Amino acid sequence: MKFSLAAFAAAIASVTAANITVIEPWGQSTWNAGGSGLVHWSAVNGAGQTCEIHLLTGQATNATVVANLTANGHTVPCDYTKATFLPLPNYPSGQYFVRIGPVGSLPEQYGYSNYFNYVGTGSA
Repeated sequence: MKFSLAAFAAAIASVTAANITVIEPWGQSTWNAGGSGLVHWSAVNGAGQTCEIHLLTGQATNATVVANLTANGHTVPCDYTKATFLPLPNYPSGQYFVRIGPVGSLPEQYGYSNYFNYVGTGSA
């Protein structure tokens, strides 16, 4: 567990390069399948850029993108700073995190949340 936390801290350090800081969801947040999920962020120099938001699981250094929450043309302006997704899909319960960044960014250009709880009954 210490290794994954250290790796996650390294990913968090990339937030500075991304100029995006994820405020929510964070460690105490819980998303429930069928409910809504709020992503709240602050963006420096986000005006005129379009952002995408991904849901991920696994270790920060080898994470799996579970979903592009902004797929099918539902990207958001980076300077909006909030987006609510509903209904949330039925993924397996576990620890997840989100990342947000300008469309087509490299992983180190995204802002990352901390792990948060996702409650669902889906299968992997």
